[in-house]
Formats: sequence, C-alpha cells, structure tokens
Amino acid sequence: MKATLSQDAIAETYNDMQGLISKAAWKFYEKYGGDFEEWRAEANLTFIQTYNSHRKNKAQLSTWLYFCIWKSLLSYSRILYKQNQVIATEDNIIENLEDNKKRSFSSLELFDGIGDDTKTLIYLIWNLPHDLPISNGNNPCHMKVALRNYLLSAGWTWKRIRESFEEITEIIND
Repeated sequence: MKATLSQDAIAETYNDMQGLISKAAWKFYEKYGGDFEEWRAEANLTFIQTYNSHRKNKAQLSTWLYFCIWKSLLSYSRILYKQNQVIATEDNIIENLEDNKKRSFSSLELFDGIGDDTKTLIYLIWNLPHDLPISNGNNPCHMKVALRNYLLSAGWTWKRIRESFEEITEIIND
C-alpha cells in the first residue's frame, strides 16, 4: 500500500514537472543541437534519480530538480562533445589519408629493387605459418625471435637473416 502511494506521488510530481523538464531539455537542444528526444530522455532520467534526494528544508522541489537536470545535461553535453571530437578526428585522419594518395603504399612498389631473401621474409611475415611457436603472445619482438628461429631451422644463416631484417628496416624508414 505504501509503495503504491509513493509511486502515485512520483507520477503526479512528474506530471507537474514535465514542463520544467522539457524546458531544460529544450534549452540544451537549442544551444548544443542534437536530438531533442535524447536531451529530454536524459532530463527524465535525472528526474527519477534526484526525486528522492530532495530536502524540503533546503529548497523547493522545482528549484532542486532544475539544478540537478541542468548539471546532468551539462555533463551529458560534455560526453557528446568528446564523442564528436573523436569522430571528427577520425574523419580528419581519413581525409588526410585520401589527400595523401601520392604517398600511398603499394606492395608492388615495395618489392622493386629488394633482394630475394627479403621478399621471402616479407611473404613469411604476411603469411605466418600456423605452427610458428611464439612465446609470450603476439608481441612484435617475440614474433621477430620466432621468425629468426624458424628461418634458422630452414637453413638460413644468421648473416642472411640479419641482412633481410635490416633491408626491411631501411624500406620502412624511407
């Protein structure tokens, strides 16, 4: 019985405060854009979360509610701003990559003028054998050690392996 009265009180208060909730959401929608329904949903959520935190001796419910909604919507706007910044940054990166097609990577150009051993090593890196034992996960250092051991077991000399890795390093750094 008590729970029903409490639910009825919350519902009645919500109906009384709907204008205030929508007003706060509308102000943020006008200022920051986006979807009005999302702003209002965030404001409604804040109403539910702050309803029981109101102290009658401190402020009126409408004042407390508006303050909490305003604070919550400010926080929400910061989250949206950060998300839009990340998306904008990713878009800028993609645009820059498209603008720099002059420097685009071509695997066919990579193989021009390199030795057969280096080509073999690159093909091996691109198509790692399934039975290649890599200790401690797929860390690049551990993969390099595993590739060296694999090539040694295939009959390559240390000098041949070192020269192939050095040639790859030169290609990458150029």
